[in-house]
Amino acid sequence: MNSVQQLLDQAQYHQQQGAIDKSMALLGEAGKLGNIYAALDFAYYKVRSDAKFALIYLQSIPNAQHPTVRYHTALITRFYVEENFSRSVISELVALAQSGHAESLLVLSCWCSEEEKIYLQIVSVMAKLSPNIYRQLVNDVRVLVSTSLEPLDESSIERAIRAREAKLRSLEHEMLNEDISLVRVKNALSAFECRYLQQRFIPLLTRSMVANPADGSPLVDSIRTSDVGVILSEMADWIVRDIDTRMANISNTKTSHGEPLNLLRYQKGQEYKAHYDAFSHKQCQQTELIEEGGQRAHTVLAYLNSMSSDGETHFPKIDVKIKPEQGTIVSFKNIDENNEILKLSLHLGAPVANGEKWTLTKWIRINQTQYGILTHGN
Repeated sequence: MNSVQQLLDQAQYHQQQGAIDKSMALLGEAGKLGNIYAALDFAYYKVRSDAKFALIYLQSIPNAQHPTVRYHTALITRFYVEENFSRSVISELVALAQSGHAESLLVLSCWCSEEEKIYLQIVSVMAKLSPNIYRQLVNDVRVLVSTSLEPLDESSIERAIRAREAKLRSLEHEMLNEDISLVRVKNALSAFECRYLQQRFIPLLTRSMVANPADGSPLVDSIRTSDVGVILSEMADWIVRDIDTRMANISNTKTSHGEPLNLLRYQKGQEYKAHYDAFSHKQCQQTELIEEGGQRAHTVLAYLNSMSSDGETHFPKIDVKIKPEQGTIVSFKNIDENNEILKLSLHLGAPVANGEKWTLTKWIRINQTQYGILTHGN
């Protein structure tokens, strides 16, 4: 019988040879012998085609009751099977949060952040059991950390989640221009979610680039002077998946067609000059671009902080300027029904005069992308 390490070594070898199915099957075996992360890799590989099989597998491994496994079982149930917060998923998150499981505490904090009493109960548990995360992300003066740990009220948490679900379903979609389907939705992200994205992914920031017109390779250009952090599929946690799905719903696009989310920071003097997000005809002929979903059909942009008088998104050909407001999502089309660039979609990010501007950008292709399939399945 192979040991866990032998299985992992064999899996790595077959992955290097391109035999992904065989590699993942070996990880599945290693998971059955007690390696949690091999089990999770195998489950997420299978979840894209058979979510219920992935759940049965995770429930069968020897450490199925480990908090990490329970959390990911709840995540798979939420996003791949039920597509909403079932009572059983909420109950599992509450139980995990009560024991100090950091990711579960963060998910509940996001969904209950607008219900002050319940939110303070949750972050009080975080302050006591996950103090480092609490200090980095919350550090709320209203929280009094006591020596005793009060039990979380599951029914109140469920009511808060249901209220927020209802609020998100009823958000007003304001049509700013019909030619490019330019839509603005206010309060689509909570302040906690905006803060979380900044704090969680700021280490990813590097100099922004543009696509080289000749071959599509990344290129530094003065047209775009911001910093960017690309949130790849392996970083797409519960909160990122929630926001990613919300942005797809607002733009009426498919999650499996999305590129990785981009966290953007504009500091004083930085800007993104007038440009189109759609690719040129020459770029669209490149094999790599075709294989990775083809043309960019939509752009979805979320503002993570508010700006008083600068940093607006400007569409010069339709004379529309959008002021950054925290939590607002903007969606617009880049191409017409013939996959031709919509000239009216020309836009720019005006220079920042003071402070910083933080945004989250999602581009959607006409076909499935590797990120979309890995994160959301087919």
